[in-house]
Amino acid sequence: MSCILREATLIRRIRFTIFPSLTIKLHLWLITNDVNQKGYLVLTKHTLTTMKFYDVDNFKMEGFNHQNAIFGLGIEQKTRDEGGPTPYFAVDFEPSFGIGATFTCSRIEIADVVPCNAEGIPR
Repeated sequence: MSCILREATLIRRIRFTIFPSLTIKLHLWLITNDVNQKGYLVLTKHTLTTMKFYDVDNFKMEGFNHQNAIFGLGIEQKTRDEGGPTPYFAVDFEPSFGIGATFTCSRIEIADVVPCNAEGIPR
């Protein structure tokens, strides 16, 4: 599976009930072993996935560019020793070419999954 970050939206806080959040859209696809007429590997199952992360803290991002290929997405559930909500999640966007990010959050939601074309445009 390969992945490109298409969009990211950070929201600071809305009123007193919704704390910092991050919404991302990832263009995902499967790389097959098949080769097309031009000699390239065939890419299938293009999907646009929207993920939401709630109560985002300790957000760090670097390397944002025109491609933002992600090598891996690590999500680890952790428990705090003292203070703050527990359990929580440590999230790591491992860069391949472009964006890398790390942060913690209290909740993760897969908000939408839709088929898309090779450019990441929903069908």
